[in-house]
Amino acid sequence: MSSYIPFPLVTDIVRRIGISGFRHLGPFIAAGPELSAIVFSDEVLQEVGLEEFVSVPSLCLEGSPYRPFLLRCLHSNNNTAKYIEGLRLAALVGPSVQSLDMLGEAAIHNIHSYFAFGIFYVLCGNPSEGSLILQKYLEKFQTFEEAINCADQVMTQISDMGPTGKHLYRGYRGLHVIPPCGLVHYGGLDVCPSCFVLFYVFQIHDLC
Repeated sequence: MSSYIPFPLVTDIVRRIGISGFRHLGPFIAAGPELSAIVFSDEVLQEVGLEEFVSVPSLCLEGSPYRPFLLRCLHSNNNTAKYIEGLRLAALVGPSVQSLDMLGEAAIHNIHSYFAFGIFYVLCGNPSEGSLILQKYLEKFQTFEEAINCADQVMTQISDMGPTGKHLYRGYRGLHVIPPCGLVHYGGLDVCPSCFVLFYVFQIHDLC
């Protein structure tokens, strides 16, 4: 193929195909070492679509046949890979600068990562700074319900990874101030803007 088409153009074609989903790159990998090398280039992996890892986060776990590919994408600075691996480290391994760095870098491009970065920042003993991040997170949505739906998706992703439930964040100076609502709600939601942070801190404490 590259004998007739300039190499940069081939790379761009593969990159564009990969954006729609990493599974579309399988035929190029199987075609031989030349195209396989293009697939595993930084230009392609940096933008390859990893939405399946977001919908099925267990694909990122150690022992998964898909994990090596995710790590290649991570090394190529793929923002979705940063989010998924940062979330895995935060939820399954525990507090670390590495996980916060990944989530923070991905948060610029990924709203799920924005929430995860803020809530784990709180859990790692930075309640004031983390709460400010989460306030900015809430401001990105037109309605509070939309923000809740996004946060709940992150919680579902954490659950899919199979967290230990060993209370990895016990002992860290988290958020302990009872909000004005007193955690009592009479509407359809169990959470309100004043207790949003504490609500998810409690959930992650129980899960992780």
